[in-house]
Amino acid sequence: MPYYKFGPNDIFYNRIETHPQVDFLIWNGSIYYNNNGSRVGAISGLEVNLVPTGNISLYELNVDRAAGELIYPFVTKAGSLTSFKTVSLKSFNSDFAYGDIMTGTYLLNAGISREYLDKGTVDVVNPGTYGTIVYKPRLLSLKNTLNYYKYLSDQYAYSSSYGDKAIQDISFISIPSIFYGSSIEKGSVNLKFYVTGALVGEINDENRNGNLVQIGPSGSTGSGSVAGVVLYNEGFILLTGSWELSSHTEDYIIGDPATTSKWAYFATTGTFPTQTVPSSSFAISFRGTNYVPVKTMLAQAPGGYLNHSNNPSYIEYGQSGSTTSPHTGPTGYIENQNISIKNMVSSSYPDPTGTFKKQTWISRIGIYDKDKNLIGIAKVANPVKKTEEHDFTFKLKLDF
Repeated sequence: MPYYKFGPNDIFYNRIETHPQVDFLIWNGSIYYNNNGSRVGAISGLEVNLVPTGNISLYELNVDRAAGELIYPFVTKAGSLTSFKTVSLKSFNSDFAYGDIMTGTYLLNAGISREYLDKGTVDVVNPGTYGTIVYKPRLLSLKNTLNYYKYLSDQYAYSSSYGDKAIQDISFISIPSIFYGSSIEKGSVNLKFYVTGALVGEINDENRNGNLVQIGPSGSTGSGSVAGVVLYNEGFILLTGSWELSSHTEDYIIGDPATTSKWAYFATTGTFPTQTVPSSSFAISFRGTNYVPVKTMLAQAPGGYLNHSNNPSYIEYGQSGSTTSPHTGPTGYIENQNISIKNMVSSSYPDPTGTFKKQTWISRIGIYDKDKNLIGIAKVANPVKKTEEHDFTFKLKLDF
């Protein structure tokens, strides 16, 4: 088997930038991802991937399996001291004896979440200019991040003339990075607020500066106003718009009387027994930014080479064993040079063949490491005829 080493101009590295589209629809406690509804398995009777509707299964190993038949990772405590990263050294030494089996789970999933941060979310109370300022712990952890992005827009500021986020009602939406990759693409975020099926509010970041500006419906209250901001790299959406979008009232806030719709109430899911918002639905759409490293390899098949095959069909059928068998002995291994090769050259006539020429068909290319271990195989859609006068270059691409 011939081996050819890749030359300095035969391997290229580049990066592809992709922008996958992501859509969420939220209605009455259910979240639908990219218009995929509930898919109930025939065996488990639950979601096919055993994760909630609208979520992504991180492993997708347990597909429609019964509860007692789930695949799970396990490690046996032995002299190698191998363990899971989630098991502390103290627990490893005290809670497990040698021979014990430590188990994990593959039922891990990711999905968007929404939290309503209002003035009643108490963590630390500190007297201030506004009297009693209520600090919201999750929001407070993003204070430096929000202030950092003030170079894009003053709307990001934790406290400014546009409002103090510490005392504003906020709909806080978290989007895991598995949905968008490296960052959310600027200019692609669009949110829609529906009441009884009618669009009452639409916002997007049309200026690509993180401001979510109300653009619809045309002439609606709040048109042109900023209803919130997007943290593109961190995957958060903060909605602070407090103007009335519709006169329709629902229980957007748990324990409070029904109130009119506002952007600060966006994505209320109604998952709590005392909270139902069946007349309101919410849509979130954006594009992610994902980078795919690509390795391109050029495999050369030079002219005058690769025209012999070890395939048994390569030689003329019917030759005696003494002709095809090699001569072996203590001093050498010699193949018979008089073996006839099958003439595969086509002719315009049905019986005779054309003038003999050596030719083979390349169907696959093996990729080897420096120790000649096979690490990959590239297959062509149709075998390529290789003659002595032709040379070919096969372009192989590997993304990861």
